[in-house]
Amino acid sequence: MFRDFHLIEEDGTAVLFFPTSYRLFRLPAARADGVRAYLRGSGPLPSEVAPVVREEEERAAATPAIRKPWGETDSLCLYVAHDCNLDCAYCYNDRGRIANPRMMMAPEVAEASFRRFFVEPGRQYAVAFYGGEPLLNFRTVRKAVEIGRQLEAERGVKISFGVTTNGTVLNREILAFLDEHFASVTVSLDGPKEINDRYRRGAGSGSYDRIVGNIGRLQARCKARLTIKGTLGGDAVPFYTESLRHLRGLGTAGAILTPAGTPPDNPAAIGTGQFEDFVRQHEALSADAVDRALEENPTEEAVNVVANLLTRRKLRRHCNAGRDLAVTADGSVYACHGLVGVPQFYMGKVTETDSEDYRRARSVFAGLEVDNIGECATCWARYFCGGSCYAHAYFATGSVSRPDPRHCLLTKRCAEAAIRRFLAVMGQAEARQRLYANVRKFIGTAGDVAHA
Repeated sequence: MFRDFHLIEEDGTAVLFFPTSYRLFRLPAARADGVRAYLRGSGPLPSEVAPVVREEEERAAATPAIRKPWGETDSLCLYVAHDCNLDCAYCYNDRGRIANPRMMMAPEVAEASFRRFFVEPGRQYAVAFYGGEPLLNFRTVRKAVEIGRQLEAERGVKISFGVTTNGTVLNREILAFLDEHFASVTVSLDGPKEINDRYRRGAGSGSYDRIVGNIGRLQARCKARLTIKGTLGGDAVPFYTESLRHLRGLGTAGAILTPAGTPPDNPAAIGTGQFEDFVRQHEALSADAVDRALEENPTEEAVNVVANLLTRRKLRRHCNAGRDLAVTADGSVYACHGLVGVPQFYMGKVTETDSEDYRRARSVFAGLEVDNIGECATCWARYFCGGSCYAHAYFATGSVSRPDPRHCLLTKRCAEAAIRRFLAVMGQAEARQRLYANVRKFIGTAGDVAHA
């Protein structure tokens, strides 16, 4: 029996959502119990609902499977510094020392990376400098950008540069260089001073004052797109919304807080009850983002739901891990920055044009479209997220092909909230037009939006 749909209920209303077509159908609230029983496999469909479900079953059967070519690498994450001047309690890669502790990348490794992967004239490539704290190795960052600019002229490619930094080691020279060459700068900050300085600390002191001061200098002297990305510890969960509001108030292009993905014995770990509290708050933020027509730093979940409903697009992968790669200071290649140091995701050395390790790991990720992942393939929300982050999935479940249950809970709750508010906004002409206009900022031109 066809059960690839979802029942959304709130305040005496009921809506059916069909993920294959993205169609939404209101039904009498009195029929919700019957639909719920049918979805559990414990009863027939209500007669008023059965024709709609049959039509959608036929529509789903006639929808061709779409398999986009896996493609070649167009983005690299360079671990230029396997060390950090901070000692954050929740750091998932041990201050960058999860591989090659305290090693700094030489410019030759960056050049070998560019020459191996950035080869197609006219193509846009991207480089993210990472660590540890990448600006501890500014010498290589500078040289790598110079090499990239030379390669642009030599091969007719385009390379954009970005960096993720803890924001504590900026000086005039670095600021001027970022301003001249970088498209994006991401600074790590966890919230107000009392929250940030609990876990994001240096040698015996907090980091908030230095980071916020340097955010101001970046805003004044650097035209790169500046965003803030922080980590949410368990004891900071009650203040999640407040902390996010504080970060957004710093005036950057965007700010997000990601729950700490630490073992349960870590002081920053998020317990089950704390995670539920986080989901509740993020769910409310997602609903509010739709009410505000995706203005002012909407949540990713709200953007994905609205964009998908309006354009019928489907996110078939969470990301391009296995294609867009991470390179460590010793020239080792890994499937993504979150899986650096994990042997089964090692893909050989950057100087090797081909290797068994490269082919093996790439084949694993090539097959990870959401419709091919067992638990995802039958999930009603699968196209809103494309599956769980593969690194989070691996550390939560032991497999990149089994989603992190916490990710699934968050995605479903936020998707339901966003769909409810989407239906309300679509009934308001002015708000609907604002929603259309703002969606285009995220996904493209007017032709992308299906006014349905």
